[in-house]
Amino acid sequence: MLPRALLRNAVALRSTSRLAIARFSSPATTTGASSSVFSAVGRDVPLNVVSRQARRQARKLEKSAGGLGSAPATKGVRTSSLPSKISFALLAGSVSGSVLWHFILDEATKKSITDILGATFLGDIYALAATKVEDLFRPFTDPSREKLLPDWPIPQVPADTPPVPVLVLDLEDTLVHSEWSRKHGWRHAKRPGVDEFLETLCQYYEIVIFSQNPMAEEVVMKLDPKQCALHILSRDATRYLKGAHVKDLANLNRDLRQVVIVDDDPAAYQLQPENAIPIKPFTNGSARDDRELTELIPFLKALASERVPDFRTVLGEFRDEDGVIRDLPSRYSARVRALEMQKEQEKQKGLGGFIRGRLSHRPPTAGGVGM
Repeated sequence: MLPRALLRNAVALRSTSRLAIARFSSPATTTGASSSVFSAVGRDVPLNVVSRQARRQARKLEKSAGGLGSAPATKGVRTSSLPSKISFALLAGSVSGSVLWHFILDEATKKSITDILGATFLGDIYALAATKVEDLFRPFTDPSREKLLPDWPIPQVPADTPPVPVLVLDLEDTLVHSEWSRKHGWRHAKRPGVDEFLETLCQYYEIVIFSQNPMAEEVVMKLDPKQCALHILSRDATRYLKGAHVKDLANLNRDLRQVVIVDDDPAAYQLQPENAIPIKPFTNGSARDDRELTELIPFLKALASERVPDFRTVLGEFRDEDGVIRDLPSRYSARVRALEMQKEQEKQKGLGGFIRGRLSHRPPTAGGVGM
């Protein structure tokens, strides 16, 4: 138990502090009054009566006992409770679980979890939570609009024009290669043959340039000054799926049977691989011997001009067993040469049969008749 004198000093110190605050905050306080006596427990106690050691012990007493009947001092003291910790843990776990579910787990794993939990009493709760997670992240993962292209016919085209096939072209490392340096900043190198490619195929297709770059329009204006491409789509039109910005052709507002995409990244067309023509990435801006685009022109011209009802059927004929198209230009050229040789042989056969038929019906000669 503390000595009575120490307790008295503590009470005096607390009272003098309160009175000092009141006097300094009062308009009637004067300079001379600040050094006068302080009221404590019904009598005047001079300030110099309370020793420094007593004041220190009084402060310790206030911290341990809450301040002699007053409210405990909480300034600078961190307080925490078990419910707040639990709430924070649940919130962090929910956010982490949502990110894990939507951005990391593949569809097969999601289906397995759904099947397992669906057979238990947690099935309905799990289904509701999964739906809420999908709704939560949909603004960040889905395209910014449902129809990426306007209805046909578009404003630049006469109203009676029938729909034309759609050619979707990737920008980065397909049409251009972009590099950044401290000295020059961003520099863009056009792929060899890109001008001929665009100017030729814009006569057969509704060309769409699709980029993951949010500033794609500025690059396309320099790439395509003649505006052969009718539409430019950037990252906000992609669908974020499995860590990649996917070009979902189903949102183009066009018939998928008449859509073909040329892209160097298989992940970018993973939702519609049957519509895709892969191309080697253009990663060396100084390479002038690249002919990937130029060699694709004959195939794409024939695909559009021969009015193929479903592009996917034709593309499927050039796929290997693993479903990937390799070296399409040379394989198409070989097929064209084979067809030309077959036609030439049939023509020769037809001409030879015609000549033999004419010779078999020739009248006998005079000498032969006389004999």
